[in-house]
Amino acid sequence: SGAFASEPGTPIDCAEFVFLQPGYTCARFGGNQKVLGAYTQVDNQGRLFRLASPIPIGICGPHEMRRTALQWLNGTVWETLAHVDRRCVNGNQVDSIEPVQQDGYGNPVLTFDATNGRMLIGLVSSCQLSDCSGYPPGQGDYWVAAIGGFATTFDVLQTYTPQPASLGFRVPYMPEGMAGADHFDTSWGNLTHPLDFTQAHPLQCNYPAAAPHVGDYLTVADTVPTPGPGQGVYYVTAATYQGAMRYGRKTTAGHLSGRDPTLIPACVP
Repeated sequence: SGAFASEPGTPIDCAEFVFLQPGYTCARFGGNQKVLGAYTQVDNQGRLFRLASPIPIGICGPHEMRRTALQWLNGTVWETLAHVDRRCVNGNQVDSIEPVQQDGYGNPVLTFDATNGRMLIGLVSSCQLSDCSGYPPGQGDYWVAAIGGFATTFDVLQTYTPQPASLGFRVPYMPEGMAGADHFDTSWGNLTHPLDFTQAHPLQCNYPAAAPHVGDYLTVADTVPTPGPGQGVYYVTAATYQGAMRYGRKTTAGHLSGRDPTLIPACVP
């Protein structure tokens, strides 16, 4: 038989928890407090957890031995992360531990502390021995186990890397009113009023490698730094066909005309 982390005849506590994965711990969070929660909880990694109803694992004299298990859903299978068992003493007496709070359907409840990365479980350690002198008055020790080792909110924020942004468009019929396009050039600049295209910076030049067709979806990696508060950037894509380049239109005194292609700097990678 294995040795007990705490003495028989004393309340079962964190020392008796068995963890089936490394990196997790149990600490006593408090005593005689209720854990408000639900039958299932989701951690910061998106895993679904439950506190399984006490599982029969054998007998000790006239008493049923039970296991309280913290489980997570791996695909369609509930796997155990940690468990704590009743303790059989002298072959016919028991130190017991059970979940103390239940939902409206009789299921044990737990709650996840997302900020600190811990699962909180309300438990009662009780005595079914002839000598319960090691227990608090009433032979019941009500407490909350904090299972630590889960990713915290800060961990998730620190390790999250946004996917690179990109700009995309479909090649239109008659780009900028021309019969087609041999290639495109995309540039960017700081927002001003009016827009100053003479200060545009190249983002991607002379793309795609082969002449585009109507309906092709083209993308450009957006490497422009995020503007500061109160600032912004514009993007402009020029189409070139048989040596002629156009990049949008403007209105002057109610008359619509193409923008002057000599004002925008040549797109050089």
